[in-house]
Amino acid sequence: MRKRTERAPAPRPWWGALLILLWLGAGEAGAESAYVIRVNSALIYLDAGAQQGAAVGEIYAVFRPGEAGDQLVGLVDVIRVEEGFCIAEVGYRAEGEHFELLQRAMPLKDWEEEQREAPPPPLPAHHHEEADHAAGHGRWALHLSGGMEWAEHESERTLGLALGAALNEWVGLDLGFKVAGKLPWENSQYIGELGARAFPFGREGVRPYLGGGASLRRLSHHGETALKWGGQALGGVAAPLGGGWQVSLEGGYQRVAEWHGVADLSGWVGQMGVGLHF
Repeated sequence: MRKRTERAPAPRPWWGALLILLWLGAGEAGAESAYVIRVNSALIYLDAGAQQGAAVGEIYAVFRPGEAGDQLVGLVDVIRVEEGFCIAEVGYRAEGEHFELLQRAMPLKDWEEEQREAPPPPLPAHHHEEADHAAGHGRWALHLSGGMEWAEHESERTLGLALGAALNEWVGLDLGFKVAGKLPWENSQYIGELGARAFPFGREGVRPYLGGGASLRRLSHHGETALKWGGQALGGVAAPLGGGWQVSLEGGYQRVAEWHGVADLSGWVGQMGVGLHF
């Protein structure tokens, strides 16, 4: 029987890359760039660890040399940090690009600082949308709310559903439908609303806002109906819950055209709601 001989395992390619990087580092002392030392499916290994200031959650931009300078290959999110290296998962890969050994990487914030004077390649919406989603302010949103309206002579409960759209970091629009009345919702009002909200401090984290809008109400009273216009000014605060969810609390004053001899619904309003952003 022929004796079976076992081959010694081939050296892992990332060790060879690490030796090359040590040689490169000797000639580039003080360089802030990191390099890709291993590519494993959706995981990217960088030679930037705790000693180099890498941190979990940090975003690195990865490049390759191009004809007009560095060409963005993609963005990676650090998920684990060791003393001399870190592991990141791919968050975005540019079309037609591939992650490879020895590609240069650096924190996204540092790269954006370097590129501030020159127009950078368009960054993907991936990370911005992901951050927006986590913070509770995606491009679109559905809001479910409940509250009270306090007119001069009576108060009523409200229940509403609205579709919201973020125009930018500071302004959003809402189109909603609301029912107002007394339980069990007899002589209820049916209200269509169009409003806008401004976020003077941006839409990150817990954020106050100011808003206003117009409404059209269908009122009913003992078989009679009427349509009345209204408007409101309000202020509130919204806070993210995670996963695209947020909670909001707002209050303000509304003015509704009086139904002479039947109802005057102008007064204060307050409501609490929950929204899902996507």
